[in-house]
Amino acid sequence: MRKQEVEEVTIDANKLENRRIDLNSNRIERKYIQELQPEDVGVLLQKFPGVSLKSYGGLGGLKTFSFRSLGSQHTATVLDGFLIQNSQSGQINLGQIQTSSIEKIDFGSAQNSILTPVSALHSSNELSFSTFEGNPSFNSTKIRLSSKQGSFGQYDEYLALQFAKEKFGVAIHGKYRRAEGNYPFQFKILNYTYDGIQQNNQLEEIYSGLSLFFRPNKMKQPIRLIYRNTFIDQGLPGATVLYNSYGKQYLKTAQHSFFLDWTDKIGLATVRYYSSYQYDNQIYTDSFYLNKSALFRKEYEQHNAVAGIRLSKNKFGELINFYGGLETRYSQLSFLDYIPIKVQRSQTFTTAGLKINEKKFLFDLRVGYQFFFEPARPYIVSYSKHLPFSSINLESTEIGKQKWKIGGLASYSTRMPSFNEQYYSQLSSKLALNPEIVKQFTLSNGISKSFEKWLFTTKVQLYYNHITDKILAIPTKNLFVWSIQNIGEVHASGIDLVQSFNFQFNNNWNTSLNANYSFQRSIDRSDKNSPSYGDQIAYIPLHTGNLDFSIYRKSTGLRFSGLFVGERYSLNQNVYGNLLNPFYTMDIALFQSLKLNTKHQFNLQFQVKNIANASYVYVRSFVMPGRNYLISLSYEF
Repeated sequence: MRKQEVEEVTIDANKLENRRIDLNSNRIERKYIQELQPEDVGVLLQKFPGVSLKSYGGLGGLKTFSFRSLGSQHTATVLDGFLIQNSQSGQINLGQIQTSSIEKIDFGSAQNSILTPVSALHSSNELSFSTFEGNPSFNSTKIRLSSKQGSFGQYDEYLALQFAKEKFGVAIHGKYRRAEGNYPFQFKILNYTYDGIQQNNQLEEIYSGLSLFFRPNKMKQPIRLIYRNTFIDQGLPGATVLYNSYGKQYLKTAQHSFFLDWTDKIGLATVRYYSSYQYDNQIYTDSFYLNKSALFRKEYEQHNAVAGIRLSKNKFGELINFYGGLETRYSQLSFLDYIPIKVQRSQTFTTAGLKINEKKFLFDLRVGYQFFFEPARPYIVSYSKHLPFSSINLESTEIGKQKWKIGGLASYSTRMPSFNEQYYSQLSSKLALNPEIVKQFTLSNGISKSFEKWLFTTKVQLYYNHITDKILAIPTKNLFVWSIQNIGEVHASGIDLVQSFNFQFNNNWNTSLNANYSFQRSIDRSDKNSPSYGDQIAYIPLHTGNLDFSIYRKSTGLRFSGLFVGERYSLNQNVYGNLLNPFYTMDIALFQSLKLNTKHQFNLQFQVKNIANASYVYVRSFVMPGRNYLISLSYEF
């Protein structure tokens, strides 16, 4: 798929210019992130249409998501062109991705960029981050500094430096955040309302890293060597039902990541060589497990390594583009108990694609193949799979002064079970699970129209996803004994609407309005004899919506943000006992910028989140914070 840059709205004396329309992807840029001041990427991601967030608490809480009824395992997470993995659960915890350094986020169908890893081209969707530390500006020096203080004992400090000459560059960054996290909540069960304080919710995080860049000459992309680490120590308050204020559950996380790549030009071809290594260690403890004298401790260790090559070659200018690549991935999960247990797997991805950029249309055809292998271990035979991939995208170029576009996308993709699913009962045994298979169909229409003082942009997408061999966890004897099986079939259909409106009053005043709405009907078609047959899938709301309104006077701004999440169910059976109420949250922020000598910029912001003090949950019994405050000060050079 072609990636088109979504241009900023440019303002001259009296005129707003049209934006380009990207049918298959949406973008959030740094200006928006700075105004929103989210605590993590999870808050940002729910601003995209079609996203359903599952949040297990406020600051530092586990956050996962689904997109158009596809679990996050179907989305490749890419940071500065490198794949981020969690082979244990298959899902990235969005609550552990800090936002201070993010320049932009692109989310949608996997994009045909030279920075897109080969395995990401096989995914149904791609979530891509570009950061300050991972993308150098040569012959310049840049500094970023921010400090935040907020409710529930929150402190957040961030510092990043980037220094680059003509050929060499270096970037370093560090971030420290902590919070007491003891916030009041109100929890309702039928006609009973319980007021309490969420305890054991403390958080302490450290993020840091070093990036080195070398550019052989001005015509070539730099060689990048990037190191990042993360250390997190947090309490886990658990669900509110049967809440025990004496429970002391903790999770410690340590992560070290190394990235290396080089992009080179060979004639008309562009070649990118890339590799990465990621180490994760998690220790979970519960000092009050079963009884006060017992101690429950589990430690898991992950190793993930990736190496690959991407190629792209143009013919007849940019009329025809051939692209492809090869990638190999190795993953290992160790359970560090009295008797250590280790499981391993390897995957190989290969892709070939053809893109035609004609004056009136764009055509993109991509096919791929994946080989999956888990070696034999004592009492367990080896396991392998051969998995195909294909996608086709056809869209018009922008038509007329209104920049109108239409297009269609179809794809066939798969995802293998995670270690947690494959070895659910224990790591010493294995379930024979098949991969989930997804067939996606999307129709898109977008238009951008401008007059002298205003700009209107809209995009409409209709989609249908057919999911077979869905991997589901179902209860067997009781709610405490579950089984992981390939029994699921889901038919998901819906519509995503995105609209933006910008108006320029004069040289001093302007305003913007951005809104989106999603309708998702995700129906269980697994078993006609099941009580959940024909019901909405758990935690997929029928209706969600976002509204953001900003007004600016020179360097001062006021922003209002609203989020609506409709009714959904905590289990696949749509009965009253499983119903979760809809909720609406509202935030408001006032911000001021000050520039000195065109090089120094200060930004001050005061924000009130959940101004109506709404009581709500994303996941049953995991209450979210009420009204809270955040003050932030940042500096850029």
